[in-house]
Amino acid sequence: MKKIVSIFAFVSAILALILSLLPIYIIAYIPAVIGIICAFILWKINQKNNSNSTSLKVLVFLLFAALSIISYQVFFTTSEVNDTKKLEQKEQQSEEEAIEELEGLELEE
Repeated sequence: MKKIVSIFAFVSAILALILSLLPIYIIAYIPAVIGIICAFILWKINQKNNSNSTSLKVLVFLLFAALSIISYQVFFTTSEVNDTKKLEQKEQQSEEEAIEELEGLELEE
C-alpha cells in the first residue's frame, strides 16, 4: 500500500511540476491536488508505523515547488489583448480581395 501510494504521489508531483512550466499551467492544479492527498496518506501511514521517511520530505518539496510556480504564473502572468481594429481591417480587406478574385474567375469562364 505504501509503495503504491508513494509511486502515485511522486508521479503526480512530477507531472504537476512539468505542467506548471508549460503554457497550460492551470491544468497542473489537478495532479498537484492528487499529490497533496497522496502525501497526506503517506504521512498518516508513516505516523502509524512510527517511521521517518525522507521520501515524504522530497515529495512535499516537489509539490511546494510546483504550487509555487503555478501560483506565480497565475498571479503575475497577464494576457494582453491587442488592438482588434487592425485585425478586423485586415480580415475585411482579405475578404474583399477574395471576392474580387472570385469575380475575376467567373468573368474568365
